[in-house]
Amino acid sequence: MSDLVLEGRRLRHSFGRTRVLDDVDLAVRAGEIVAVMGPSGSGKSTLLHLLAGLLRPDAGEVWLAGERFDTLSERRRSERRLAELGFVFQFGDLVPELTVEENVELPLRLMGVHARAARARASVMLERLGVVEHASKRLGEVSGGQAQRAAVARALVHTPPVILADEPTGALDTTTGELVLEAFVHAAREQGTAVVLVTHELRVASWATRDVLLRDGRIVGGSAAPSSGPSEPLAEVAP
Repeated sequence: MSDLVLEGRRLRHSFGRTRVLDDVDLAVRAGEIVAVMGPSGSGKSTLLHLLAGLLRPDAGEVWLAGERFDTLSERRRSERRLAELGFVFQFGDLVPELTVEENVELPLRLMGVHARAARARASVMLERLGVVEHASKRLGEVSGGQAQRAAVARALVHTPPVILADEPTGALDTTTGELVLEAFVHAAREQGTAVVLVTHELRVASWATRDVLLRDGRIVGGSAAPSSGPSEPLAEVAP
């Protein structure tokens, strides 16, 4: 498929003697939202880290936008990760010394975007995620849920082709969690962003276009390959 933006091919990875992933294939095309589900210890977060180039697989391949990704140098992987990926960690991982707005601006500034333009784009994303009134605060002055929404804004602000999200709504109540999911759906529909999200929640997975079930490091359910039809989230987004 010409619109594949991210592929993991026969991925294997171990920590010590423990095999965490065992011949996992996953292909994602532009505009898809793929929910990766499974019990704790099934390899979900490891898969996300391999796809993001934060870990190198013991065997297998990762392809990003048609180019082999896992064999690139650390510097080149970092450059492509900055430009082409948005990553949402389970607990946000914002920079505590920066304000909420400065955290969201950070990918743009690292990419050379002018400060005024970066601030304007950060404001739009913070507004969409419902935390623009906290823009000037530092992490110690906002709640965990507000910080997590700021982390999602940071991942989306530079409109990357791929978003990788590890339990992005885990620290959020239902209403604010839906703001995050709506932002992912908006990015998928309007910008063609591919979203891969790890979740334990069926409610969250219902927003995806398809799901993948991992158990003991293997895909045991769902669909690891894109369908040939249009990618439409299962849940509806309010206009």
